Amino acid sequence: MADARGGRVRSHVLDFPIELSLPDKQSWKIVEGPSWLVAEQKSSSSQLAIRTWRADRVVRRAECEAQARLSRSAIPLVHEEAVVDRQTITAPADFDNELVVGVEPSALGISGYALVFGASSGRCYAAVFTTMVSGTAAESEVAARLGLVVDGILSHVRVRSVDERAPRRHLVVTPKPAAE
Repeated sequence: MADARGGRVRSHVLDFPIELSLPDKQSWKIVEGPSWLVAEQKSSSSQLAIRTWRADRVVRRAECEAQARLSRSAIPLVHEEAVVDRQTITAPADFDNELVVGVEPSALGISGYALVFGASSGRCYAAVFTTMVSGTAAESEVAARLGLVVDGILSHVRVRSVDERAPRRHLVVTPKPAAE
């Protein structure tokens, strides 16, 4: 996660396709399954998983979080003593989103996470970033990674519009033959 310059990533099979910018895109392995778009960077022990899906017409953020946790057991449990930031976030637009950032010690070093769960009319959104660092500078490295992900990725995720997703067809206009 060396630099903030990013490459564009677009989902194609999520219920509501998203677009985001991923720093150092070529170093990430990106897999889009039927439910989650997952980007994994082995060199930094980091993973970003994003999902959008259809929900009840009236849905709350907590319900979206519960559904996301049912479909992805690897989402970290939030321990209040580990939370370093909790705030609303405006991306993607038109969702009621909450960002929770946490840092915890583990047997392998320091683990960090940034979770966003959001709800909109008939739609849910989840973004889960996790990272692990060991060594003497682990705390500052986890903080730098979390800052980059929150400010550079999660704050700019957007749901692609229907017009953007529609295939472009070029119309060829054939002139009518001249009347004789």
